[in-house]
Amino acid sequence: MKQQQVYNLKEFAARHHLESIFGAYAAHIYIDDLCEKDFIEMALERTLFTKLVLVTRGRIKMGVLQQNTEANNSGRSLSAGELLVVSPKHVIAFSEMSRDFEAECILVDEEITADVVYQLSDDKQKAAIDIFHIIRDIVRHQHIYKVEMIQSMVNVLKLLVSELPYENVSVTRDLRHKKEVYEIFLHLLYRHFKTERQIRFYADKLNVSAPYLSRMIKDISGTTVNDHITSLLYKEICNLLKQSDMTMGEIADHLHFSDQSAMTNFFKMRAGMTPLAYRNQG
Repeated sequence: MKQQQVYNLKEFAARHHLESIFGAYAAHIYIDDLCEKDFIEMALERTLFTKLVLVTRGRIKMGVLQQNTEANNSGRSLSAGELLVVSPKHVIAFSEMSRDFEAECILVDEEITADVVYQLSDDKQKAAIDIFHIIRDIVRHQHIYKVEMIQSMVNVLKLLVSELPYENVSVTRDLRHKKEVYEIFLHLLYRHFKTERQIRFYADKLNVSAPYLSRMIKDISGTTVNDHITSLLYKEICNLLKQSDMTMGEIADHLHFSDQSAMTNFFKMRAGMTPLAYRNQG
């Protein structure tokens, strides 16, 4: 019997013409953009990466295949609000997709506790969608630290499915777990950096003091909270200058600078040139 080929993420993306892809590390797919036949065939292929499927509407039948055996749990339906995590050693046999079925998928070359289905509350589903979209946006745009940013978001997703809330999180009993708090800080930062520049905002969200958060971020990352914020702002300006037709004033408004001059000065201090010169360079 011919052995089934096993694809890494880059090979898989090329085979299925995926557009939101970063090398052999991460990809994002809107499953509702695929026809049912393509999605079912895609899921049956053996791969070297973890697959996370978040159903946002409708339902589909599923079963886990192991070592070319028949699917178990073949009568189990995956429904809206559920998150399926599939390890590299398994494939999923899908069938009977409802007409209104919609889902998103993150493919990532990371080890995640897998082969489980999580039922998400409305709040957690919204948080999961936010994380999926952050990963999608990181994959699509130019970033110096793409792998690290995606790793951070995957770690936040791990915390989410472990029932750790975000927006009103209490970390009193977890202060020793500085790395976990750091991942939550990054999640909040990616969601709010365009509008929130003050450390107090993030400290309040985490229920810790601003001095504690400042020390913790510096201990873990070697850089300050302000460094994190300004780095994201600078990269976002670079992305908008290269990837959009927005005017300088529109970019300044979008990123909540006081005016265009403030954004220009901010950018010149980091790039050594004006935003317009950066846009016009090759």
